[in-house]
Amino acid sequence: MSEKEWKQPIPDKPVLKFFNSITKRKDEFIAKKDNKIKWYACGPTVYDSAHIGHARTYISFDIIRSVLENYFGYDVNYTMNITDIDDKIIKKANEEGVKDTRIITKKYEHEFFEDLKALNVKYPTFVTRVTDYLEKINLFIEELESKGYAYESNGSVYFDLQKYKTKFKYPIFVPAGAIDESETDTEKKNKTDFVLWKKAKENEPSYPSKWGEGRPGWHIECSVMASDILGELDIHSGGIDLAFPHHENEIIQSQSYLDCKQWVNYFLHTGHLHIQGCKMSKSLKNFITIKDMLKDYTPREIRMLFLIHNWNTDMEYSVDAMEYSKKVEQKIINFISTIESRIKNYSDILEHSFSRLVITDNNEAMKVLEDTQSQIHVSLCNNIDTQKSINALLELINFVNKRSDIAKNELILISEYVKKLLKVFGIVFSEEKLKGSDTKLSELLCNFRNEVRLIAKKNKNLDLLKLCDEVRNNLKEMNFIIEDDGTKSIIREKL
Repeated sequence: MSEKEWKQPIPDKPVLKFFNSITKRKDEFIAKKDNKIKWYACGPTVYDSAHIGHARTYISFDIIRSVLENYFGYDVNYTMNITDIDDKIIKKANEEGVKDTRIITKKYEHEFFEDLKALNVKYPTFVTRVTDYLEKINLFIEELESKGYAYESNGSVYFDLQKYKTKFKYPIFVPAGAIDESETDTEKKNKTDFVLWKKAKENEPSYPSKWGEGRPGWHIECSVMASDILGELDIHSGGIDLAFPHHENEIIQSQSYLDCKQWVNYFLHTGHLHIQGCKMSKSLKNFITIKDMLKDYTPREIRMLFLIHNWNTDMEYSVDAMEYSKKVEQKIINFISTIESRIKNYSDILEHSFSRLVITDNNEAMKVLEDTQSQIHVSLCNNIDTQKSINALLELINFVNKRSDIAKNELILISEYVKKLLKVFGIVFSEEKLKGSDTKLSELLCNFRNEVRLIAKKNKNLDLLKLCDEVRNNLKEMNFIIEDDGTKSIIREKL
């Protein structure tokens, strides 16, 4: 065979790909070093209660983090910042008559992490705060200045974008028509230059620097913290509203400081979240805090909402959307409870039947399970597509629910797979509750009722059948569900 006839082999298995905001396409994910991932996530500016938009972003990235760690086997360093120096914080302190802004930031940072804990979001590997990085921020800006990328003007320091464009690609995230390069009459050289260090204003917190009292600009804060902990990054993430100008300027600063062409390999942005067709806003009175949301819905129901919508697409929040999420979550959890009961109550005849225990290539249940596993693997490789993954899981559940002839060992394999996948997605439930604290008593009652039901049906005793229905309804109010299937009855605890 001549050299010209050689063709690149095509892998028989899908590879993990992410929609990368830098390239605006799905790119194969390759970590910089072995299976270790360096991931920096933009955290909140702590001046108010966290809202459903925050929930969407941090639950979505928690799901991706868990899939990377617990499904694909990566070791993820997930670093998140806390912005505790910002104009909004100063405004909030003034509104509340508080002189020390740390009173505001500490309160809302604590509240933020309590909200994440309630939502079952895993704590970051590292948490950084701007107030802990003031000295390093100053040194970072001084280095940019020494390289000719920054200049002082009237006590403030600005980044010289024209200098940057002579060496690096620009722009990456800038929306069409957003760049205004006309002449400026301000203290900046060009309108597109942005602030690195703000000159102190009266009655505002300020900190010392070689250029005089002031405070850091928003963009420089993340560049310094991310570069200090992680250096060059595998993944950087945040909401899509941060892409420009924040993430654009982060890249500009960091590549200038590190003198590298590609500070971040993959930029992940969650899509917008809308309420009644509008972007969530306090001024529109469509602002829902996480605490208020948790009054109406469980953490599992909220997480399921974001699992049935892909992380980087825009989504609409509504009562109908939450009700559907609740139905999906309840269907899956009820399935787990039911299949556990079926396994426990499996008859001795079927349990010891060789024909039922042997798994063959022609076994339909195992074929459906394998097809489901394959579909979900392909979906997770394709930009962590949880929407298709959940749909495939529901198809498996529908199949099992319709079949009463599936062998015990097959039910066990299906149950173990579903529970493992739910754990990867962060859908957690109490194993003790799943087993039932009053299992023996409930099963005894269920079996007794079933015997009475069968006798009543045989003798056409409507009064006894009515009593059987009343027992079932009363147990439902106590969170026990009885399901009648021909001559059998199964009881399970509602989770």
